[in-house]
Amino acid sequence: MIRFWLLIVVLLCAPSSSVHAANDAAAQAQLRARIGALARSIESEQAKQDGLSRELQAIEQKMADARAKSVELDQAIAAQREQIHQSEKDILDARQRLDHHTRNLRQQIRAAYAMGRQSHTQLLLSQDDIAQVGRVLVYYDYLQRAQVSAINGIRSRVAELEALNERLQSEIARLSEFKAQQLALVAQLRDSRTERGRVLDKLRTRISGDRRELARLQADEQSLNRLVQGVQKAIAEAPPLRAPVAPRSPPQSSGSKSTFSNQPFTQLRGKLPWPVSGRLLAAFGDGKAGGKLHWRGHWIAAAEGTPIRAVAQGRVVHVGWLHRYGLIVLIEHDHGYFSLYGHTQSVGVRIGEPIGGGQVIASAGSSGGHDRSGVYFELRKGAQAINPRTWLAR
Repeated sequence: MIRFWLLIVVLLCAPSSSVHAANDAAAQAQLRARIGALARSIESEQAKQDGLSRELQAIEQKMADARAKSVELDQAIAAQREQIHQSEKDILDARQRLDHHTRNLRQQIRAAYAMGRQSHTQLLLSQDDIAQVGRVLVYYDYLQRAQVSAINGIRSRVAELEALNERLQSEIARLSEFKAQQLALVAQLRDSRTERGRVLDKLRTRISGDRRELARLQADEQSLNRLVQGVQKAIAEAPPLRAPVAPRSPPQSSGSKSTFSNQPFTQLRGKLPWPVSGRLLAAFGDGKAGGKLHWRGHWIAAAEGTPIRAVAQGRVVHVGWLHRYGLIVLIEHDHGYFSLYGHTQSVGVRIGEPIGGGQVIASAGSSGGHDRSGVYFELRKGAQAINPRTWLAR
């Protein structure tokens, strides 16, 4: 067998010798061992990366929930302040009415006092009509009672309004404290996300280096395979060598300007407004991952919290977290068209909700583990991504 092997090697590899063949086989075995170790290392690091990505997903979801809660608290506080403002207006109005009734009562008391200083006979003699005198006395008595009743009622109302004001102020203080806690939670989560992002970056760098090394080793193995290909064919029982398949890179992501319209989607080619205003960080068709992959949408720069608007009317069909795309919103339009908005900081719509063109659906962010803030915008016709450039207004 050794002679046969040597003969084949001599025939196929010209000046090579059995020593060279043995060295090649040993080198190939050593190379395969290194490739196996690297593949296991990459698999382990990839598992860690996936775990960190899931943690980032959970953190970003919590941040989105906390921000949404903060917005709800702002709205509740604004409503309470408006109620306090109305209550203060009511108190001011009640105090003015109280002052009016008090002045009238004082005048009536002074008039009654002046009348009381006259003798009963003088009072009767000063009137032309005895019935008129009786009516005057009854009128003053009724007026005084009415004024006193009104004053008591207004005082009671003022007390109620002041008590309501105190309750509202107390509720505002409680809501403000809760909002501060939510903001502190967002800050804490942001720190956690930053720390995990650092670890994730290190893992990605290490995995990237391992993959480059693996690719180099696989190229070396292919060279060796070509060298001993004739020998392998000569030995029927030896299976052909196959290079391990390199792991694929995870998908990445990418793109705001005109009047929003609720026309049918097919009539909006070249007229769609941009979801946000900003420069393009990456455009549809641009290369990524060393040119092996291409962007399937636009990545548009925008400050964190910038409102993201739906480019056309439709219906929300998905809200959730997707690896590398972050927190996304998917809107179904008519005639089988869809628009996708990724890397959002928080979402303000729900699945099944009808959407109008120009409606704010989310806010820009960097979810998905990115270091720049913006929105990834993608258009699809069915499952096929289409170039937004031909649809967006220039």
